[in-house]
Amino acid sequence: MAQYDALVPALRPAARILLVHDAKTDEKTSTLRATLGRSNSPLKRIAEIAETFGHQAVVAAGYTTIEEAVPECVLVDGSARGISEQLATLKSEKMLEDVPILAVVPTRFKDELLETLRVDGADDFLYADAHSYEIQSRIEGAVTLARAREQINYLRENLARQTRVDDLTGVMSRRFFFQQAHRECSRSRRYGHKLSCLMVEVDHYRQLCATFSEAAGEAVLRSVATIIGQWTRDSDLVARFTDAKFVILLPETNIEGATTVREKIQIALREHDWRHDLKDLPITVSIGEAQLHPGKQTMRVEGEFISEGDEVGETAFSTRESLAGLLEDADAALYIARKGAKVPDVFVPYTPAPEEPTKGVKFVKVWKPEKE
Repeated sequence: MAQYDALVPALRPAARILLVHDAKTDEKTSTLRATLGRSNSPLKRIAEIAETFGHQAVVAAGYTTIEEAVPECVLVDGSARGISEQLATLKSEKMLEDVPILAVVPTRFKDELLETLRVDGADDFLYADAHSYEIQSRIEGAVTLARAREQINYLRENLARQTRVDDLTGVMSRRFFFQQAHRECSRSRRYGHKLSCLMVEVDHYRQLCATFSEAAGEAVLRSVATIIGQWTRDSDLVARFTDAKFVILLPETNIEGATTVREKIQIALREHDWRHDLKDLPITVSIGEAQLHPGKQTMRVEGEFISEGDEVGETAFSTRESLAGLLEDADAALYIARKGAKVPDVFVPYTPAPEEPTKGVKFVKVWKPEKE
């Protein structure tokens, strides 16, 4: 058994334990020996056992926030006066909302009092004269529960972030953008506020990746997202719409304001030094803008966009249809802007002509190498 006791601290990970007692002391928090050295509190024995098993025990005379580290388990002297107030204080702390709280109670504690402590916030109970291995087991179970809760919270936050943020560029994901844009569009329609949209696309993105590599294309997208973020407001919604296309929703902004934002972004993109692996990249970006008119109904007819109707149309469009119309208008403006984007020579594929044509031979297009 002695050999087993020596191995226990090494086999189990150390836990951070907070012990709350009612002893009066001048220090808000202190070490175990300084605080409980002259105390008859049952927490003294439990703390010594916890330290024997390799855990880190911190004692507090009345709960005070421990700034060094959040405890993974809290033990409260259930025989002390004011235990209900202590439990209420512990449960009200944001940092302890997922930390199990064990009430240390005398052996002959009435069931009614145990139920009261549970209602006040105790997650479990531990008898003051419990065997050392029972104490270790209870503490270990509480710590395992606390760490499982922490892991679940981390996974939940990570999953929520993945649904909100595009991993490559760091801007909003398409799905989260539509959730937020629907609210902005609904507010614009309800109160008649201006709402504009920009569509930004890297020209010839597929040819860029085929010529220079996927890594170069991804680096370009990250740079474009960074520049857009520098020239937009915190209230603007920026998202990656497709592979090489970004969307920017501008609340409280008319078409003139959207044009101003577009010009600033264009200048910043034009002045950016587009290089990857010591190679210059022939990058151009096309941008289109559009404005939502809350008083008019945007309708799509055979692939084209027209606006008709007064403030009260014959058929009131839903918020989703209005948002779709705004995005389609911006995409149409982007298409017009993209028409002027010429394909750089480095992107133009060619087929080498053989010296003697041979029937049944299929020639594969190759990319012209970069000019030195």
